[in-house]
Amino acid sequence: MDIRSSLKKKSIFALAIYLAMAVSLIGTVSYLVVEPPTRTQLEKNLDARTELISTEIREPINGSLGILQSVVSIGSIDEPQERQALMLESLFGLIDGVTVSGGLWPVPYTISDTAPFQSIFFNRAADGAVDRVYSWDNPASGGYDKEAWYTSVVDAPVGTVSWSSVYIDPFTHVQMITASSPYYVNDRFAGVATVDISLESLVAFVRVHAEQHDLGVILRDGYGDVITEHNFQLVEDIYISKNQFGDFNWTVDVVNAKRLVKEQVYDLVLNVEAVIVPIMLACVMLGYMLINRFLIAPIIVIARRVDETMEGGEIKVRYHSEDEIKYLIDSFNQKTVFLEEEKVKAQASTKAKSAFLAVLSHEIRTPMNGVLGTAQILQKTEMTDEQRKYLKTLIDSGEHMMTLLNEILDFSKVEQGHLELEHKPFPLESVLGSINSVYNTLCCEKGLQFKVYSDVPTERWYRFDKARLRQILFNLLNNAVKFTSRGYVEVSFTEEIIDDQTYLRLRVRDTGIGIPKEAREKVFKPFEQAESSTTRRFGGTGLGLAIVNQLCELMGGKIQLTSEVGIGSCFEVSFAVEVSEPVFTEMAMHQKHDYNGLNVLIVEDNRTNAIILNTFLKNKGFACDCVENGELAVKAAISQDYDLILMDNHMPVMDGAEATTAIRKLAKNKAGMLIFGCTADVFQDTRERMIDAGVDHIISKPIDETELDDVLINYTEKLYQFKPDLLANLQ
Repeated sequence: MDIRSSLKKKSIFALAIYLAMAVSLIGTVSYLVVEPPTRTQLEKNLDARTELISTEIREPINGSLGILQSVVSIGSIDEPQERQALMLESLFGLIDGVTVSGGLWPVPYTISDTAPFQSIFFNRAADGAVDRVYSWDNPASGGYDKEAWYTSVVDAPVGTVSWSSVYIDPFTHVQMITASSPYYVNDRFAGVATVDISLESLVAFVRVHAEQHDLGVILRDGYGDVITEHNFQLVEDIYISKNQFGDFNWTVDVVNAKRLVKEQVYDLVLNVEAVIVPIMLACVMLGYMLINRFLIAPIIVIARRVDETMEGGEIKVRYHSEDEIKYLIDSFNQKTVFLEEEKVKAQASTKAKSAFLAVLSHEIRTPMNGVLGTAQILQKTEMTDEQRKYLKTLIDSGEHMMTLLNEILDFSKVEQGHLELEHKPFPLESVLGSINSVYNTLCCEKGLQFKVYSDVPTERWYRFDKARLRQILFNLLNNAVKFTSRGYVEVSFTEEIIDDQTYLRLRVRDTGIGIPKEAREKVFKPFEQAESSTTRRFGGTGLGLAIVNQLCELMGGKIQLTSEVGIGSCFEVSFAVEVSEPVFTEMAMHQKHDYNGLNVLIVEDNRTNAIILNTFLKNKGFACDCVENGELAVKAAISQDYDLILMDNHMPVMDGAEATTAIRKLAKNKAGMLIFGCTADVFQDTRERMIDAGVDHIISKPIDETELDDVLINYTEKLYQFKPDLLANLQ
C-alpha cells in the first residue's frame, strides 16, 4: 500500500493559516482599562483558593467530632468495660477518613482496685484492621492521667473539646492531632474520651493543590506552629491571602509561588487584544474547521471504534483516503484477528488449568482425609513399637503428599495473582521457636548439626505476613536438609536499617551437594532442579524454590544464591519490614472437653470419612447421626434437635451450601444451629460460597483432630446454646 503523507501536510497547512492570521493582527489594549478589574479578579481567585484549602482541612477534622461524641456516649453508658470495648471496636471498624484511633481513658483505679490504668484504646490500620493497644496501661509509662490531653479536660463541663498541638506519631511518622473530651457516668467525672486524627491526607492535599496551581502555602496550628509549608516565599509587593478557620484556630497563608499578581495582570493585559478579538475568534474557528475536517474527525471516529472493540473485533470504518490513518486501520485489524485467536487459546488453557487443579485438590484431599484420619485414630490404640513405627511412616508419607499438593496449589495461586498477603503483628521469636522444634529433630535423624543465629533483639515484633515468611524459610530449610548428607545446616537472622527503612535478612547455609554455576538460574524455575538426576535421587516437585522466588517478588523482597559444588549453598533473602509494638492477646488454653449430652449430625457422602468423623466425635462424648447428602441433612434437622452439624460440600442430590441455606431458613430454634463446613476444596470461591450460605466455620480436609478440638473450644458458647445447663456443669 502506498502511504501518502497528506495527513501531516493538511495539519501543517491548517495551523500555518491560523498562525499567520493571528500574528498579523496582534495589538495591545489600554492598560488602564483592563488592569484594575483584572487585578481584583486575580486576588479574588487567590482568596477562593485559600478558602478551598481551609474547607478541605476543616471539614474532615470537624467530622471527627461526631466520632468523638460517639466515644463519649459509649463511655457514659454504665456498662462493663468488655461491653464498651466491643462497641468501640465496632465503631472504629465502621469509620473511615482521617480518624485513625481513639478510646476511653477512665479515672485511675475506678475500674480495678489493683490496676490503676484500664484504658480502652483502638487503632485502625491502613488495611482497615482494628487493633486494641494496651501499652498506655503500663504504670511504667508514667500514667495517661498525667498527659496534657487528659488533664486539659478533667472535670470540664460536658461537651468540652480540647485540641492538642500537632505532633509526629512515633511509629507511623505521620502528623497527628488529638481531640479530647470528658465523659461522665451518673453525673460523676469518669474519664476522658479521645480521637486521634491523621493529617497525612490533609497535608498531601495542600501539597498537591499548591503544586497544581503554583501556590505557596503555609499552614499553622492554633499554637502558631507550622504544620506544613510548600514553596512559601515572601517578596516585595506580594499579595498574601490569609484565613483563620475551625474551632482549633488554624491559619493558612497563600501566595502565588511563581509570579506576583501584578506580573500576571501585566502579562494578561499585554496579550489581550480587544480590537482583534472577533477576528481572532474567526481565525480559531477556521483553523479548527480545517484541522477537524482532515485530522481530528477521522481520529475521533477511529478512537470510538477502538473503544467499542476493546473486547475484540475489527475496526469497521469507511475511510477512503490512502494515508496514515488508512494504514493504521488495516494494521490494527490484522493484529486484532491474531490476538483474538491467542486470547481464546489462553482463556481455554487457564480455564482448563483451574478446573484441573480444583478436581485434583478435591480428589486427593478426600481419600487423604481417610488415610490420615484413620492414622490419627490408630495412634490412640495400643500398638507395638514396630506397629507405631510403621504408623509414623504412614503419617509422614501422607503429610508429605499434602505438602506436594499444597506446593502445586500455592504456585498456581501466585501465578494467577490470587494469593493475598496479610500484614499482622507477630514476634520473631515465634518463628525461631517453630524452626528449632522442627529442624533440630530432622537434622539429628540425618546426623547433621543444626545452628540458629540471630542478631535481632529478642523482643522484636514485625508487622508482616508471618505465614508466608515461615513458608519461605521452611522451603529453604527443607531444601538444605534434603541435599545435605554431612556437616551442618544453619540459619541466621539479621536486622539492618537503611535510609530509615528496616530490613530483615534471612540466610540459610548448608554443606550439601552444591549447585553448578550454569544451573543457579534454573533452580528458581518451576518443575526444574539443578540436574535431571536430582529428582530421581532426592524426589520433590521442583516447585519449592520457584515458590520462594515468586513469594519474594510478591512481598517486595530479594533472594540471592551463592553455591559451590561439593562445598554447599547459601540462600540469602531480604525484606523491607515494619517494626511493630508488641501486641499481647489472651490465648485460649488447649484442653479437651467432655461433650456428653450433645448431639451432632455428620453429613458426608464418603463412607470412610463419615466413619472417621463419627469416631472422632464419639470419642469426645457426642451422640452421632450420619446422612449421606444435603437433602437428608435438612430432613434430619427438621425432625431431630442437633447441637452441631458437620457439613460436607460436594455431595449428590443437594450440596453443602444448598443444605446450609435451607437449614438457615428453618424455624428460629433450628436455624441457629452451629454448622461447620468440611471441604477438600481449597479454592477461595468455594469457601466464600459456604460462608455466604451460613456456615459458622470451615474445616479443611484432611481433618486434624487437634484443629477440630480448637474449633470446638472457640465455639463453646454457640455449641451449648440449647443446653446451657450442661455448659454450667462444665464450668
